[in-house]
Amino acid sequence: MRPVSLFSCNLEAGLKRSLIGVTTLLMMAIAIGIWAKPHGLVRAASPMPTATNSDTTDRAAAFALQRQLQRAIRKTGCWQQIVRQPNGQLHHAYLIPGSMYYELFDWDTYFMGVSLSYFHRGHSLAGSVEDFLHFTDYYASYRGYTPREVDGRHFWALPEMCKPFLAQMALRASLTLHSVAWLKPYYSRLADTLWYWRHARRSPDGLFTWYDGVESGTDNSPAVISVPPNRTEGVDLACYIYREYLAMADLAKLLGKPADVRIYQQRASKLKHLIQKRLWDAAADTFYNRNSRTGAFIQVLEWTNLVPLWAHVATRRQAQILIKRWALNPHEFWTRYGIRSLAPGSPAYHPVHGYWQGPIWIVSDYIVMHGLLNYGYTAQARLLARNTAAVLLRDIKTTGGMHETYNPNTGLGQNGGDFKSWDLLGAFIIQEAYTGHDAAAIPPLGRLMALWNKNRTPK
Repeated sequence: MRPVSLFSCNLEAGLKRSLIGVTTLLMMAIAIGIWAKPHGLVRAASPMPTATNSDTTDRAAAFALQRQLQRAIRKTGCWQQIVRQPNGQLHHAYLIPGSMYYELFDWDTYFMGVSLSYFHRGHSLAGSVEDFLHFTDYYASYRGYTPREVDGRHFWALPEMCKPFLAQMALRASLTLHSVAWLKPYYSRLADTLWYWRHARRSPDGLFTWYDGVESGTDNSPAVISVPPNRTEGVDLACYIYREYLAMADLAKLLGKPADVRIYQQRASKLKHLIQKRLWDAAADTFYNRNSRTGAFIQVLEWTNLVPLWAHVATRRQAQILIKRWALNPHEFWTRYGIRSLAPGSPAYHPVHGYWQGPIWIVSDYIVMHGLLNYGYTAQARLLARNTAAVLLRDIKTTGGMHETYNPNTGLGQNGGDFKSWDLLGAFIIQEAYTGHDAAAIPPLGRLMALWNKNRTPK
């Protein structure tokens, strides 16, 4: 028999005790994890995403996820429930955020029109534009004023202005329908909406002001001053108007108005420069809204600070800082379920009841995803797209529908369960992240006619 030394006996006993100790710790950790999940104690924020961990995801699995989500959305009947037939003073078929709504809303309409473009359905988006522009220059005393919300009998939220998405709606509808003839009777009114922003809402420094938070769409945003009104030069507002100028240039090109093309191109260029210079806080390394009266930055870290990435107006350096320090930072905006609407360090942050003060919105996920693509952060954009699609698929499977907001800690739906609107962007977000296609893109003039002449007959 092989002799056994005292050392080997002690070593064997020590190893046994170590293994028992490790096993016990592992069992305790598993038990704690099982208990913690239902009690909401598991940290929701994922590590900062990198190209390495994103690229390992199988492309086929991502597209399989998209197909599952598309089937789930189709079964809910969402695509049929967002179109309402002419109703009272709304004389054309128009888009609504869900079957319980009768109101025509501004930016919801645009993003629903973007999602419907995949089915070559543009008539209801064009009809929505016509319904909005019917009230431009007609029922209000101020040239260009257009109410941001209308139903069959009433105007809502007066005197708040329709957000600057009408030209983008008109362009998206025209590209989808492959026709711009429908817009000819309304073109001057569409131009008047931008006249309104330039003459009623432009500050001496050349930037534009929101009337209040509700007009901005981020209703309870702490970054928008509501009392007194007309004080907030919005980062998002400037970017939306920049995109409106580009869309108007495209529409003018299609309608054979070369002088207007030059005017809107020049205005877009000037505004882009203003956004880079006036709304960037070099000390804080982020874009901020400004107080139009004092010139001071409104130092609130909310998702709209990231909109210059989507509009492609941030410089390369600004974009890198904005993305690395803020967008991808799990302690600021990034979560495994999507992009927080407000950074958790803000005193107003509330992940459950915050509305625009913390919860995730699909529209901001979509905007930030394309912002990441614009500046070469492809793997991170794809990860965000997959996370967004997974949240929506789980919601439909669990509740039978989609919600307006999602909890950034759990991914669970909040604020109503009959919401469609821009959540429908999720049906194609993976496809856009992986192919680079952007259904909300405004084609550069150099590519516009080539795109216009391609596939002339809609399917």
